[in-house]
Amino acid sequence: MRAIAVSAFVLFTAAVGDGQLAVGDQQWAARAEGHQGRRASATNIDAAIAAYQRAVAQNPNDLEPRWKLLRAIRFNGAYVATTDEEKKQIYNMGKRAGEEALALIDRQLAAKGLRSVTKAKEKEVADAARTIPGAGEVFLWDATNWGEWALAYGKLAAVRQGAADRIRREATIAMLVNPAMEGGGPARVLGRLHDETPHVPFLTGWASSREAVKLLNESLKIDPTNKITRVFLAEAMVDNNSNTAPQAIQMLREVISTPNDPQFEVEHAAAQADARALLREWGA
Repeated sequence: MRAIAVSAFVLFTAAVGDGQLAVGDQQWAARAEGHQGRRASATNIDAAIAAYQRAVAQNPNDLEPRWKLLRAIRFNGAYVATTDEEKKQIYNMGKRAGEEALALIDRQLAAKGLRSVTKAKEKEVADAARTIPGAGEVFLWDATNWGEWALAYGKLAAVRQGAADRIRREATIAMLVNPAMEGGGPARVLGRLHDETPHVPFLTGWASSREAVKLLNESLKIDPTNKITRVFLAEAMVDNNSNTAPQAIQMLREVISTPNDPQFEVEHAAAQADARALLREWGA
């Protein structure tokens, strides 16, 4: 009888967790409601974050609510927060949520006989993570949140804390797991990292605008309509070779003139605003 009662409790808890996950997904899908250009309303994304947090609490061994929480936190910081102080608070929350998710993956990797996320080789982690639903997404969104955290706190400060190396490792693992995630998200994160990371001898000597262009082109092949990728690529092209400015300018003008994907209305509106800012900076 006790075993039956325990099983029933586990099933009930999982069902409740799944219910909160569905609530979070509903609020996530409505994240663009009430937006003004690149600035989203806090209402739906705050509700999504709260629902995903409840889903994590109710089903702590499930990675799906954890990576979706990381994704929602990143959206909140990038498109709702208006000050650096707000962004810092949000991305610090993202760091904590990411650490908890990675600790869970560590335990799951250990069960497969693998060393920890930080000690095993990237390919070893990726090969094992490919068999763990949601692990690749955790690596991608944790890397993304760390990238946003670095921008909020300053690139050099982030380099000193090892953020660039962490982002590089996690995004590489995500790319090895599934390069097509989030429309070429892993290569997009890596490309942006290469373009944005300060070149500090003995710390980030690997950073390369040429590599940025290569990776962002790889991402664009997976999702040719992604406006975030196109803006990042245009900027990296000019950083790497100023002679490519005419092609980059044309790419940015197309970002501005073409319709946005309704599923990514806020994100693409932000990309359009960034494209306009770059064109003004380049006198185009």
